[in-house]
Amino acid sequence: MFRFAGVVLSSLLAFCVPSSAFADEKGFPVFRGAEMIKSEPLENSYIEIPLAKIYRSGRGWEPEKVETVQGSTIRTLYKIARNVPMSSVESFYQQAIQGIEGDILYSCQSRACGSSNAWANNFFNDYLLYGPDSSQSLWVVKDASMHYWVVYLNRRGAGDVMVRVDEVIPKGSDAKIEILAQLAATDVPRIRRFLNTLDSYQGVVAFVTSAADERSAIDVGDAYIEEIRLGLNPDERAAIRFINLANMGNTNYGEHRVIFVRNVN
Repeated sequence: MFRFAGVVLSSLLAFCVPSSAFADEKGFPVFRGAEMIKSEPLENSYIEIPLAKIYRSGRGWEPEKVETVQGSTIRTLYKIARNVPMSSVESFYQQAIQGIEGDILYSCQSRACGSSNAWANNFFNDYLLYGPDSSQSLWVVKDASMHYWVVYLNRRGAGDVMVRVDEVIPKGSDAKIEILAQLAATDVPRIRRFLNTLDSYQGVVAFVTSAADERSAIDVGDAYIEEIRLGLNPDERAAIRFINLANMGNTNYGEHRVIFVRNVN
């Protein structure tokens, strides 16, 4: 028997890190070849959304204008190799921002953003984001689901491009998530049988967990997703979104698992 449960899973939603490992998946795109450095959830907190350049205020630094919302956020940091042209990264994320159905609340490039050191160490609290003021970019978007996306990128002195993507989910706007089944990621025939029981694939998302072997946990998760998708028909591949949590999700879900959920909003 499959394990079924009908519950609201906002904690799993907090780990919903968008991926573009497959071109037809939905979600915030990730630059090809980018390495995820860390992904951290923060729930039930007051979160500041920057809406202007950062400036010195008293003894500290803060954006000239912020909006404070109560809710949850997932903060993800990516690293892109130093041989990638900065213009390519900027163009990619500019197009990604324009592809979001919503409103651009603020954007800036280069020195118009203010001090990169202040953004990195005072606002984002992550020194890895620090780089020249002239190579930074920041976008803030509010999408059709009333979620905020804050995207900041810069090239470090060592040459790597760092990209920070924050999804902020205001209280009361988070999607209701129904768990459909939790299965072994290696049991493709059983996954196939489970999918055949569904009346509709609308809103279905598959979270895949993994652990490292001689490969990284992310590579193992990618391999699971590729193998599962090979067994799907074209309609299923187009409708079901796969998200590789690797070993960075909730430990309650275990390793080498695929958790099928439905966004019931």
